[in-house]
Amino acid sequence: MILGVTGSIGAGKTTVAMLFKKLGAYVIDADKIVHQLLDEPTRKRLGSFIFEDDMALKKLCTLLHPIVKKIILLKAQKNISEKIIVIDAPLLIESSLHKKCDYVVVVKSPYKKQLERARKNLSISVYQIRKRLQLQMSLREKLAVADFVIDNSGSFKNTEKQVKEVWKKIQPAKGVKGNRLPFKKRINSCL
Repeated sequence: MILGVTGSIGAGKTTVAMLFKKLGAYVIDADKIVHQLLDEPTRKRLGSFIFEDDMALKKLCTLLHPIVKKIILLKAQKNISEKIIVIDAPLLIESSLHKKCDYVVVVKSPYKKQLERARKNLSISVYQIRKRLQLQMSLREKLAVADFVIDNSGSFKNTEKQVKEVWKKIQPAKGVKGNRLPFKKRINSCL
């Protein structure tokens, strides 16, 4: 089973993905893949102008999305024996990767908290964070695709409780097959 986890900058999607990992999921982190493809100076140089220029961002996404998507799907295929695979991707929906998932989890958090977390984790200015948030798909659009929503505005324990509730709901019933294409066929259709 494939579970896609997404959310805007600072919403807490990586925290949610790690909570799923703690429960036994195999996690594929799209951001880590991008970091492996682009070194830190390159990411910083790109970040300084691509979030100021819509066309530059679109060009970069056009180049990176297919590569990152292929790596994610190859990792998923390699770990096919895992019971649940979590794809932690900020652009899960924008890259159409959500179509390969059995379920989509959208993590949401108040705008102020997103700004605080992003500033702390990314070490960039509030202006840069706001600009990046403006360029991302809106929460409303993401929620329209979501099978589950995790509200990460409260305590860590509250978020953990919501993750455990989703975990229980997605466990496959014994002897029951889903109506989706088998996992291997969904993955192979993209490779």
